[in-house]
Amino acid sequence: MLIWLVDPFKTDAQRDVSQIKVRGYERVHDYIDFGTGPARERAAVAVFVGPPDDKVLTRVSGPGLVVNAETEDAGIRNSDLIGHGIWHGCGVRVERWRTNATPLRHFELTAEQLAEVRAARLSVLSVSVGCIP
Repeated sequence: MLIWLVDPFKTDAQRDVSQIKVRGYERVHDYIDFGTGPARERAAVAVFVGPPDDKVLTRVSGPGLVVNAETEDAGIRNSDLIGHGIWHGCGVRVERWRTNATPLRHFELTAEQLAEVRAARLSVLSVSVGCIP
């Protein structure tokens, strides 16, 4: 008998998002997007905090990742879409959280980090990778 051990929580999106770095920023949280579909179909998200920077897309990297500046914002209320791309056949989105985002959006942050965000001394980025199996 042959038994395969598979980690059911490791999706292509989770593996890809784990390789993304934002130079000068600290990764504070990783999670699977709060959707209703199976985990393998939902986006994996990494949250980073660091200094406010108008050219933050130049800090985002991953092996072979190319992120393009967004020219049209989708109008998401708590964040601004600042970049997008296709990587390993998966969609990538880079969003900058707004300083006035609802408190539920900030569940990953400490009270100190949240105070710094509200004072515009700290910036929060979320990078999501979504793959369709």
